[in-house]
Amino acid sequence: PDQPDSRGLLERLADRAGQAKAKIQSIGETVFGFASAYYEDHIQPVAGGYVEWASKVRSSLWEKVCGVLPNLGQTTDRHSF
Repeated sequence: PDQPDSRGLLERLADRAGQAKAKIQSIGETVFGFASAYYEDHIQPVAGGYVEWASKVRSSLWEKVCGVLPNLGQTTDRHSF
């Protein structure tokens, strides 16, 4: 029986593996693009409001603490609270 062309077979397998890898990467980029757009359109606007609210609450609480304990505001870095 004839021996199969193992070198040609390996080249074809390597070529198909490269094509599969490129296709998977392309699908991944597409999914990432959709996920990024969804985040920017739907999640970020809502989450941004909560982050701003939490920051305002934190600042308000800090101001109240400094009002009750005036020396605390002078000796403690505001950002370490």
